[in-house]
Amino acid sequence: MKSIIVATAGLALMAGLASVPQTAEAQQRGAPRGSYQQSCTGAYVNQGRLYADCRDTRRNVRESSIQLNRCSDSDIGNDNGLLVCNGQRGDFEDGGRPGRPGGDDRPDWGNGGGFNGGRNSITLYRDANFRGEQATFQGAVPNLGSTGLNDAVSSMTFRGEWEACTDSNFRGQCQVFSNDVRNLDRWGMNDRISSLRPLRGRY
Repeated sequence: MKSIIVATAGLALMAGLASVPQTAEAQQRGAPRGSYQQSCTGAYVNQGRLYADCRDTRRNVRESSIQLNRCSDSDIGNDNGLLVCNGQRGDFEDGGRPGRPGGDDRPDWGNGGGFNGGRNSITLYRDANFRGEQATFQGAVPNLGSTGLNDAVSSMTFRGEWEACTDSNFRGQCQVFSNDVRNLDRWGMNDRISSLRPLRGRY
């Protein structure tokens, strides 16, 4: 009987020890709390760095990151799309992120979709996170019906500033975008875009 009790206690101790690394690993992957969560989404931690999609003052979404060891126990906030804490400012992730869950297949245009080379262009993707069937345009598209992507766009990448509308001929609900869009659900326009055009006059 004594040997059975000892064996049972040993198994319980081993099970408890086995759960410790898993819990620590889960805590390492989890994003810390902070006021940034009010205006940032998709937060995660990779190699001690916090990454998140944060809205700036124009309500555009910017990809931002900050080294957590700079923050100590201070609040992590969002300053015009940039993660900040304890007087420290993070960085914009214009070239994509390392270690992002699910990967990051966004084309690397160097400036994260800003105006480049004097020519506007837009790439539409059928699925979120820049995946699935895609098509690239450099001019206005009054009707996506002939492209196979009418009411079927879930993510977009840009050069320049573009207006996307839910109806053909730039009617219906319209939204101006200047930063890459990973998922159009945020704007209530997923699988709803029917026309789009570059806003060249803004440059």
